[in-house]
Amino acid sequence: MVKPTDLMAYLCRLVTPPGGVVLDPFMGSGSTGKAAVREGFRFIGIEREAEYLEIARARISAVAAEIPSVDDLI
Repeated sequence: MVKPTDLMAYLCRLVTPPGGVVLDPFMGSGSTGKAAVREGFRFIGIEREAEYLEIARARISAVAAEIPSVDDLI
């Protein structure tokens, strides 16, 4: 089940302090990771199924590529 990214982003902001780390021990397709990275949090995801790991990796990487690095802002 893919969770809505906007909902997961809201929950990340609700429970994670600024500069915090979001941990998802059952990452699945990476909705929480995608939301966490989009909101500027660091993220640790754990997934045992290789198929889902690749899906999550692609989804999170796509969001991370859209976010400018600190070096780009200076």
